[in-house]
Amino acid sequence: MSNDGLGSWSTLNASLEEIGAENGTDLLTPQDDFDHELSPYRIADILIPILLISILLLSIFGIIGNGTVIWFLGFSMKRNPFTTFILHLAAADLGALISLFTFSIIYLLRSFLSVPPYMHLIVLLFSNLFIFMYNTGQYLLTAISMDRCVSVVFPLWHRCHRPPHFSTLVCATIWITSFLLTVISMIVSIFNILPYTILFQFLMNAILCLPLMTVSTLVLFIKVYIRSKQRKKGKALTAILLALLFFLFLAFPLSCIVLISFFTPFITYFAESVGFLCSCLNSSINPLIYFLIGRNKRARSRESMKVIFQRLFKEEENCREK
Repeated sequence: MSNDGLGSWSTLNASLEEIGAENGTDLLTPQDDFDHELSPYRIADILIPILLISILLLSIFGIIGNGTVIWFLGFSMKRNPFTTFILHLAAADLGALISLFTFSIIYLLRSFLSVPPYMHLIVLLFSNLFIFMYNTGQYLLTAISMDRCVSVVFPLWHRCHRPPHFSTLVCATIWITSFLLTVISMIVSIFNILPYTILFQFLMNAILCLPLMTVSTLVLFIKVYIRSKQRKKGKALTAILLALLFFLFLAFPLSCIVLISFFTPFITYFAESVGFLCSCLNSSINPLIYFLIGRNKRARSRESMKVIFQRLFKEEENCREK
């Protein structure tokens, strides 16, 4: 794929030169004789602003939802090992949504106004922030899926022999590891030491996270399906299973699109924008899952979010999941 093709959403760091250039050409502008009115390029020019506006709206709702989760789990409720994972996952999703919100505004403004030079630094900051948060969210959800998988396969060991501060240590390790990988990638990219550093990050995520998360999801799905025939299944287990399924269907397509874009010229800016829209939807949907699963459908009066989260994430249910 040419260097011009790499200056798009999927490469993020490479797109900085595109944003900062005053006379840069649009990747989707028809070239040579391919200027038909209804060409795919023209259609993409119409659909991409719609996708960007959709990302803006979804980001607003997602930021509000994840902010609510962080507020209640971090400041209004007693924390337990399970809610520690959920709290950090909400923080990673919040950071990713803020980055996507900023990118969407910049790209929409770029369509109508000239971008000032200092915008280059803003894009540099938020592009690396998105990579940092996106990777952290993958690692956290992988750790959550493995923790829930162990809790249903070896419930006695998980309840009695699990280290008391295991969740906090795992979350801290994930944040530090993801931050170091992002910083190293940024430095290597700035000084042109190694090309395509983003490719290696997404490839590593696909190799490490996808198999572990897929196996854990299958185990949890089988467990939930069997328990549904025997007794009432845990709400927290159901919520995590749904979060994993949505992640596999919504977040990993972006990784696939980015990886394919490095090897074939057929991945367009429109396809990459769709991948970012799916990623935005994935980061926004978890608070909705918690609300729908945790609420009491038979309750006549309207319940507060704190009551819903307490029902969903209470310690007793976390211990009884099998």
